[in-house]
Amino acid sequence: MTCPPAVSVPLLTAGDLDAVTILVRTLKWPHRREDVDLFMRLGRGRIVRDDADGRMMGVALWWTFGDQLARLGLVMIDPQSQGRGIGRRLVEQILTDSAGRTMVLLATEAGLPLYEKLGFLTIGGNRQIQGTYSEAPSEDPVIRPATSQDLPAILALDLTASGADRVDLLQALTDIGRTFVQVNQGRITGYAIERPFGRGSTVGPIVAESEQDAIRLFRAAARPGFTRVDCPSDAPDFAAHLQAGGLVAIEGESPVMVRGSWRPPENHQRIFALSSHALG
Repeated sequence: MTCPPAVSVPLLTAGDLDAVTILVRTLKWPHRREDVDLFMRLGRGRIVRDDADGRMMGVALWWTFGDQLARLGLVMIDPQSQGRGIGRRLVEQILTDSAGRTMVLLATEAGLPLYEKLGFLTIGGNRQIQGTYSEAPSEDPVIRPATSQDLPAILALDLTASGADRVDLLQALTDIGRTFVQVNQGRITGYAIERPFGRGSTVGPIVAESEQDAIRLFRAAARPGFTRVDCPSDAPDFAAHLQAGGLVAIEGESPVMVRGSWRPPENHQRIFALSSHALG
């Protein structure tokens, strides 16, 4: 069944925040209103609106990182409107809006067939690990709270690890979260950000040179309570540490998918935890 003609696909605006938050709750996603607001302020998007009654039927957001890269996320369709081609219409419109950029996303099981049809290729995987973390923050002689003077070094390190210009994202996260840096011989070699999110908090991004360093940064940043980490599937030691601390790996892997020529860099530093499933 195709998307009915009596719909429009306008740009997402700040005035849509309440409607998007209601849709999040309808789908039982964990995002708080504050989380949705942050994602909307950092990016842009489209909604599908029923022209007959004005009801929001679906939404999709996307974010730019520099001149060549974009990321797609928070693609949601109201349960009453699913199976009508609305998801495809939204994603196709976003791809038109972002023409000329490589698009990256983390696919859900439901969205994977659509993304494959639209030319996305799987280049990796990511696991959501969450639960009640039982350990207290640990002190580490090479890890300390970050200061405002550390931000340029954090941005440079993140650019090396991600291959993306994430200045706006990291400035926003450091404003609302707690940031820690790892310092070796006077040089910042890793960082982690812990912030409120969903049912508790999330730790991410984490950028480090090794899984052991990622574990050290996580132990310094994480606090007891409900904690979520989105980490790559090829970091088994890091994932094992999270689970030993009381977190549980959610069943299934989210494919990392790309449409375009961009690929993540292969550098000494790498990302061991995402800022979020949507934002990367």
